Amino acid sequence: MVSAKKTLLILATIFMVIPGAFVVNHSFESTFPGNPLTSTVYIENGVSGIVTITDPYLSKKSELKVDYYPLSSGSGVIITQEGYIITALHVIGEPKTSSEQNRAERMEKSDIINHLEKAAVKDYLSNFNPHLGDQLIKESSNKLRISKKQNLDSTVHLLKQNKLMETKSAKQVIKVRLPSSGGINSFYSYKARIVDVGDAKKNEDMALLKINPVKSLPTLKITSKKPLIGETLHIYGYPGNGGNRYLKNIVEPSSASGLLTSIKLNRAGTVYYQTTAATANGYSGGPVLNNQNQVVGIIIYGIERHSYFGKQFKSKSCLFLSSKHLIDMCKRNNVNIFV
Repeated sequence: MVSAKKTLLILATIFMVIPGAFVVNHSFESTFPGNPLTSTVYIENGVSGIVTITDPYLSKKSELKVDYYPLSSGSGVIITQEGYIITALHVIGEPKTSSEQNRAERMEKSDIINHLEKAAVKDYLSNFNPHLGDQLIKESSNKLRISKKQNLDSTVHLLKQNKLMETKSAKQVIKVRLPSSGGINSFYSYKARIVDVGDAKKNEDMALLKINPVKSLPTLKITSKKPLIGETLHIYGYPGNGGNRYLKNIVEPSSASGLLTSIKLNRAGTVYYQTTAATANGYSGGPVLNNQNQVVGIIIYGIERHSYFGKQFKSKSCLFLSSKHLIDMCKRNNVNIFV
């Protein structure tokens, strides 16, 4: 009996000394709305399929099954208990170079095949014939010196040109991870389908996804109330996650706060807000909340700021899409949300 009392006393002391010790659980057993840590999810975009490569130098034909090849990752926010999620279109869209990041577009079938072929060729060069690319390029009319990345692109091009590669199947795969009650780095994993995306011509960088959860999910309320200049806002997401980290352990969601500094309106009527909250790669698609934990928008990308106070440093402020567009997208898809 004495031993049991001591154990309870020790546990009570732990809870008092480290009140936030169990925040990292991020359990979503409760469906009570308003907790951004349990409603912010990690999203990854990739491809899978089967490609055959005929190697004329080894006189063999190989079938390569790409179970999953990650391309990009970001964040999202749960908006219904049934599994509807909103994220940025560029998180699950066609990956772009840094100079093209503002032009979010959905992945077309040709894009999926191109990424899958690169993944298959990269796998073949690593495991079967690392010299295949050099041999093909040497025999081609292009004698220019090329980089390693160009070598991969050229190998893919020459294999297709010489009809040495065939794609048997190809599909986009979107994975979503939700924090579970199993402790740190413990997650539920789901595959998502795309329900709708924003209008690319209007630069509506948003997408509506659907997963089929085993139980009701915790949600956040999307508010139609516009934030005001000078208002404090909070951002949530999974920063620092590259496209190849899905199969590894990932950290719990992070957050940052800042003031709303400006409202921007493009010619198509799309509303953006800018806040001083410091963002980073991986935050894209995550929610932006007011002090009532209501979603006022989703993160689109960061804006680099340069300051000169004795020395130069760079930081990123946050640009986000207005909740008005999120609400409109939910309405046209008959998705009932807290408003």
